[in-house]
Amino acid sequence: MKSNFWNRTLSVTALCALTLPAWSAPLQRADVPADPAWVLHLDCDSLRPTAIGQFILGEMDKPESKAKLAAFQTIFSFDPRKQLHGLTLYGTGAKPEDGVLLVYADFDAERLTTLAKAAKKYESSEHGAHTIHSWIDENKKNKHGEKRVYASIQGNRVIFGQREATVASALDVLDGGANLSTTSTFPQLGATGTTSFIQGAARRLDLPGTDPNSQLLKLSKSIRLDVGEAQQQLIATITLEANDEEVAKNINSIAQGMVSLMKLQKDNPNAQKLADAITLKQDGAVTISTLSLPVGDAIAIMKADAARKAKKHAE
Repeated sequence: MKSNFWNRTLSVTALCALTLPAWSAPLQRADVPADPAWVLHLDCDSLRPTAIGQFILGEMDKPESKAKLAAFQTIFSFDPRKQLHGLTLYGTGAKPEDGVLLVYADFDAERLTTLAKAAKKYESSEHGAHTIHSWIDENKKNKHGEKRVYASIQGNRVIFGQREATVASALDVLDGGANLSTTSTFPQLGATGTTSFIQGAARRLDLPGTDPNSQLLKLSKSIRLDVGEAQQQLIATITLEANDEEVAKNINSIAQGMVSLMKLQKDNPNAQKLADAITLKQDGAVTISTLSLPVGDAIAIMKADAARKAKKHAE
């Protein structure tokens, strides 16, 4: 696959490591609606004992990280390293505003509610036994101007969405509505015994764009992502399922071409390193792309990416 895609995968790994919890939080299928278009889950605790997780914990001990973390804890009375257990994102449609974020954490619900009420243009509404809070996100704007955030608290979960209706629907699922645990959709998600700290799946993909990444997804009936660490190797697997074997051949050919292009980037050693770590296999209507990279190399790429972003921010 393209180097920027795999770099994003490593970045997601880093994001998850910033929220390392005290106990495991695998995907809760009963918390996801029965017919999602896509799902992405970060089981932060599974990352904690890995070499990559330990590296990022070390990075968080640096003075600049400690200062930001201390400010966050002062505002929210919450230590994300110990009290944030997992993140699940899902959507029932292709539009970004259809997305929902579930945050599993040990938090002070009263404190969070007080902070929400103090936000710009705070409003609230009732949905059954639940309160849906909303406010203006002063850091972001949409095409209509100000962007409103919607959120609700249910047990040890905070539900976020861009529309009140999506948060309300998420609450209905959490209250026992139709959910993923009663279906065979995305069966690998939340499966017992998984060693992945990142799992994702999507279907009904109709994305804009004509670049190779978009073409791969358009040709695919479904896609799965699994990221984990084993024997000092970062292992990321992308499984693309097509409608038939002939389409899978086309997907495999496009993927091989993308890997070849990565190998031609002589001025980008990370791209070549990633390309050398990728294997492609076709099995009937399924194409499997596997990245198996020594964790030392993965950490080096993460360091280089962080340095590049810091330099760009300073300019």
